[in-house]
Amino acid sequence: MKKAFLYILSALFIGSGVAIISVDAASVNPEMSEPAEIVPFNQLADYQILLTGSENGISTYSGVKNNLRLSFQADSKEITKIIIAFDYDTSAKSEDVAEIISVANKIFPGKLSDEKAAAERLEDKLSDMNSARDEDIFNLEQLRVEAHINNGMVNLRITK
Repeated sequence: MKKAFLYILSALFIGSGVAIISVDAASVNPEMSEPAEIVPFNQLADYQILLTGSENGISTYSGVKNNLRLSFQADSKEITKIIIAFDYDTSAKSEDVAEIISVANKIFPGKLSDEKAAAERLEDKLSDMNSARDEDIFNLEQLRVEAHINNGMVNLRITK
């Protein structure tokens, strides 16, 4: 009788221990997901933006439209960097530059007050660069632009 009582008592202790552990594990806060309003997907629908990577809380998105390849990185609070690549030799230069400025203004709203003037400055900077191999760093109002050209391929890195 004492043995049966001990078995029943130990089963109750083990059962209550498992219940306490499972309740404690279920009360762990879920991982904070990235809010959808950080990335303006609806404004960049033409690029068909896709999530291409996520590591240590930094997500990388990528998309393509005509001649422009767009990728950008976002953490849980904001978009930190835009990278735009295109072939300068085959592009419609003024149209592509205007599109780049438009995208930068959509991703970093309020950083460019005059899109037309920023597009003209970017086009001037790109036309001054040697298409074989060159690089330049400059500001478009509140945005920092690092431009690299190698054999006619332009790689622009735009940050705040």
